[in-house]
Amino acid sequence: MHGITLLGPVAADHSSQARAGSGFDKTAFTIDWDNEQAICPRGATSVSWTELKMKENTYLQARFAEAVCRSCPDRTRCTSSATRPRSVAVLPRPLHEIQTRNRLDQHTEQWQRRYAIRAGIEATLSQNVRAHGLRRSRYRGLARTHVQHILTAIACNVARVAAWIDTAPTTRRRATHFRTLCSATA
Repeated sequence: MHGITLLGPVAADHSSQARAGSGFDKTAFTIDWDNEQAICPRGATSVSWTELKMKENTYLQARFAEAVCRSCPDRTRCTSSATRPRSVAVLPRPLHEIQTRNRLDQHTEQWQRRYAIRAGIEATLSQNVRAHGLRRSRYRGLARTHVQHILTAIACNVARVAAWIDTAPTTRRRATHFRTLCSATA
């Protein structure tokens, strides 16, 4: 749409069925977007399709018939409710498709490599915010703030070089296998 690729991990399905790993989570249901229905793994079709607002987001909720859910032999794998039928809430179609594709992509090696670059950048920003006060400018005016940002970047680089050069551990923690290997070859 805007030519921007948003790269970040998509949170896993947090439903009780997905957490247990043994029930029917959202991915087990087939969504028929044209007929505005959801089809359960046993073949039952939802009876209602309504918009639902949760945490300022719009979802589409498919509810199944109570009579069909109660007589289903897989009821315990599908819902934890003793009386209410199963319902499935999904994002609108374009967002649902993007979310599903991104959940699959984040397990590929290519995605992991791309995200590692972003994670490194985020670590640098986090270090500058915590250690060097990047979010607050001590000065007024664009030119002075720019100088502060340059000095902050220099301070970050000096701190990283000093940590790289320093071979004596600053904590009492056990040396990592990598550090032990480096020390043995030196």
